[in-house]
Amino acid sequence: MKKNPDKKEFKFWIKAKKWFKKTKSKLRSFFQTLSAWCKTRYHNIIYNTQKSKWFQRGINPLIWPYIILMILLIVVPLLIILLYSFIQPTGNSLVFEFNFANFAAFFSQQAFVVSLFLSLGYALIAAIIAIIIAYPVAYVMAFCKSKLLSKNIWILVTLPIWINMLLKIIGLQTLFHMIAPGLLGTPVSIVIGMVYAFIPFVILPIYNSLDKIDHSLIEASRDLGANGFTTFWKVIFRQSIPGVIAGGTLLLVQAATSLLIVKFMGNGQISMIVEVIEAYFFKGGNFGLGAAISVVLAVIVFIIIIVSNWMSKVFETKRGKRNEKLS
Repeated sequence: MKKNPDKKEFKFWIKAKKWFKKTKSKLRSFFQTLSAWCKTRYHNIIYNTQKSKWFQRGINPLIWPYIILMILLIVVPLLIILLYSFIQPTGNSLVFEFNFANFAAFFSQQAFVVSLFLSLGYALIAAIIAIIIAYPVAYVMAFCKSKLLSKNIWILVTLPIWINMLLKIIGLQTLFHMIAPGLLGTPVSIVIGMVYAFIPFVILPIYNSLDKIDHSLIEASRDLGANGFTTFWKVIFRQSIPGVIAGGTLLLVQAATSLLIVKFMGNGQISMIVEVIEAYFFKGGNFGLGAAISVVLAVIVFIIIIVSNWMSKVFETKRGKRNEKLS
């Protein structure tokens, strides 16, 4: 007689259940052991890190991978560009001449200096316009009573950051082709492109600065009889000046060094410093002059950042002293 297939299936499931119970207990003990080992290793790493001389001196060994990447991806390329800006080939591939000829060539050419000042001038105008537009948006975000509205504005502000820069600039160029083709290749299109591309980086620092304002100072100003404009000008705006400086600096630095805006919004009719650098690096054979122009632009950007940080610290100090007097 043939065996009943249902009985075979029943026995199979009984064996599978027993095997699963044994395996489950083994797996549980294995993962418990692994978890205890990981915790022990983690605490040992933290303990050894805190006891190390580097940690006690203020340098955490855990940040060494980040430092190595910064050196390889930022410091080394900058040093190579700096080296190219000072050396001149002499005909022999192994012999180089160290001089300042590239920098002298840059400052002796009026077109280069004009392109540099145009880049900084357009970026400065764009920064001022962006601050004027961004401040009311940041103010509404910081003092809006409806949290839902504030979150929606936050999403709208940060949404352009998620989109690729090239796509945004091409979209803006297409819009200009449809609405105002005559504006392409003019200073107006360049400034509009700068504001459009980088205004989120102006709104967010201003918002952070406004959000940190102590509301008791605003209430105290109103209790003392100050009207709305006086409260805004002497309390709110002065407290938010560090955010305004930070946002304006971010836009100024990014706009002055942006190549995409010049290419697509300038339409080949406006020559700016980043386009000159690209021409000497990729289209011409004079890498040294392109490197020298890059170094000059980097120094100017570095000076702008230092001045911005100094101004922010000055206003932060004044704000702290003013708050102490009020309290």
